[in-house]
Amino acid sequence: MGRTFVHALGLGVAAAALAACSPQVVDWGPYDVLTQRAPRPPSTLEGRVVDSATYLQARRFGEAWFRETTFGDERTITDVLGLFGGSVEVPCSELAVANGRCTKPVLPYVIRALDALDGEAKNLFRGNGGGYTSDLVIAFPPGTTLHGIPVPEHLHTGLDVEAGSPWPIGIVPKAAPAEDSNLPYLVEPSALDGGPAAPGKIRLGLTCATCHFSLDIDWDGKADLRSAWSNAPTPGSPYLPEHAWAIGNQDLRLGWVLALSKNPLLVFSVFSGALDGRTPDDARKFGRYVKANIESSPEAVLTEVVRGMAMQPRGFADDTPDALFNAIQLPVLYTRYNYPYNYDGNFINSQDRNNGVWTLALDPTSLVVLCRDRAGELAHFGFGPKNIYNEFTASELADLMVRGSPAALNDPQARARLRDDILGRTDGVPGLLDPHSMLLVPGLPNSIPTSIRNHPDNIAERRNRTPESFGGDAGYRGAVLGYAGLRARTPPELQRDAQIRDWITRYELGTDELLSASVSLMLDSLDPPPNHSPLLHGASELVRRGREVFNQVGCGGCHRGPFFTDNLVHALDEIRTQPARAEFGRQAQTFLAPPYDASTGTATKGGQRRVGYKTVTLRYVWGSAPYLHDGGVGVAVRSGAATPSSLAELLRLSERDKLYGTGPILAYLEREPDSHFRADAALSLQALVVRSERARVIAANRLSVLPVPGQARTLAAANLAIEGIGHEYYLENETPGGERVTALVAFLLALDDDPGTL
Repeated sequence: MGRTFVHALGLGVAAAALAACSPQVVDWGPYDVLTQRAPRPPSTLEGRVVDSATYLQARRFGEAWFRETTFGDERTITDVLGLFGGSVEVPCSELAVANGRCTKPVLPYVIRALDALDGEAKNLFRGNGGGYTSDLVIAFPPGTTLHGIPVPEHLHTGLDVEAGSPWPIGIVPKAAPAEDSNLPYLVEPSALDGGPAAPGKIRLGLTCATCHFSLDIDWDGKADLRSAWSNAPTPGSPYLPEHAWAIGNQDLRLGWVLALSKNPLLVFSVFSGALDGRTPDDARKFGRYVKANIESSPEAVLTEVVRGMAMQPRGFADDTPDALFNAIQLPVLYTRYNYPYNYDGNFINSQDRNNGVWTLALDPTSLVVLCRDRAGELAHFGFGPKNIYNEFTASELADLMVRGSPAALNDPQARARLRDDILGRTDGVPGLLDPHSMLLVPGLPNSIPTSIRNHPDNIAERRNRTPESFGGDAGYRGAVLGYAGLRARTPPELQRDAQIRDWITRYELGTDELLSASVSLMLDSLDPPPNHSPLLHGASELVRRGREVFNQVGCGGCHRGPFFTDNLVHALDEIRTQPARAEFGRQAQTFLAPPYDASTGTATKGGQRRVGYKTVTLRYVWGSAPYLHDGGVGVAVRSGAATPSSLAELLRLSERDKLYGTGPILAYLEREPDSHFRADAALSLQALVVRSERARVIAANRLSVLPVPGQARTLAAANLAIEGIGHEYYLENETPGGERVTALVAFLLALDDDPGTL
């Protein structure tokens, strides 16, 4: 009979059994999502009750800091990576070069795309005529290549650009100091072909908003907002600016964006890797290849690295630094009562979650802490046994990261200076983030050598901190305070702000965590955007029936309460979804991430965590197809199919009118990049709960349909760890478009900011 929703009824029992040996989950009582609004978060900042004015100001600060604070990563992004600083090979006159190829810088193509948003040239840095987009498209000449890899003529980056802004959301310009004015690789807006600009040079940094903001709320390929700033609503739009926050950029092609840099080798272990391998040994083999050939055959190595980066799916981000393909769909960040964080639930505390992104994702140079002479063999506690970093000493990896950097190519002596800075020898802080915005915490054992921790600057600035010094349950959180041994603190210039100083005095707040706490407050404050789909018009009774089905078959055992989560990590052998990410973090889940009280979200002492996946919220499933953590459950309406007039008619579409599987959907997008073709929420949700539909999805994800850039072959989505397997709780004896299926899907689609109002 298999794992049916009859078995799913037992999931509530399983959750109760887990609660019996773990802290109790939140008891929401007889909560009715269709008649009760989700509770608001408490008006607290760093655990202190604050007045409403302070709360709203902290929310505004959190908004700005989430999208603008770089912690100094512009040094990494500009001086080492060289964002948009790469060169492409384009066809040119035979008089120019013998082989008919010319090398052209990337940045002018980017500037041209930005400047063209309003249809008028040369006004980019004067407001760009109000031009905006939810998907910046960079046009390249036919036949363009990047390190030998073909570049799409219309490269859909998925970057969002607001009206009045010269740069995409999350790409932040930072003025360079006067002493750097002679560095030729810095960006000089006034010298670009975007029209008049203020004099001076800038560095570009990256922030969280790059991946987690989008102006396209309903994912129809069109921007719903001109701006995501809370003080700039879009006239006539059914959405508010804050509806753009935290929804996950489902169009972003982060691999291509980073591949267009001067030095893509910086992120070879994160966004590239063993394209044909799935094991740590395959990753180590890839690392040995890079290490052995980078000096003798640098272009061949870069070709393979860029090939892997270009293979990263649109709307996905492989953030596991293991040199293996392990894609996840960019997640929504509706965090209110939705702890622990990330799919594996390793981060219980929201500040730990923020810090993991800021110190690792925004500055990949900090990955040197995992090398064999630092965390080394102990790094398997966080990043799996036999990981790629065992192939490198910290010095070797740092040197590899900077050898092709704009700074080193401009000044060979800068190579050694950058390497020493990344190792922490220069200022006592590994990596290239602003040392004045960093603290040192234990992290992985020996991740930062004692000689570096005892650097005079660290002693003078009191950067070395124990977990206990952060108060509360931090003493139990240990290494997850900062895997890399680093903890981002409120930058000095913000600490000196008069408003911040007033808060600190009035509410007796700590300074170091204030920025992070404000970002967490902002994320916790958010409600998902409303679903305006005509499929739900007049469907109140259908949604009510769907809620009954949802409860009858046991969905509420895990997806419980107003936020549809029990806040538990369910074992991998129970949930059975794509295992790669859980296996990657097995040691961290088991030994580093502490046990926690699921009713309060605080760390506790003793016990071990189970390896698996956290129950995620169902809020905004109407806008976040495809489904499961790997984004593997996707079904789309084929191009040319008749437009259904009702939800039931849509769900009853024939097989020939549906395209099954995330892999084939992504492959279609590769062939038709301007189509904005994507998984349909209703059809994809049906495939979650109807066994026959899921079987077709899984089979389709195993088809070899995704083109490998620069090669005459294809791979399956399953090769990228996109399968759509597991979560095997089905409505048995139901066919597509059946009465109960239709009702259940209607209810799930209604889970927006106010499910009871259609």
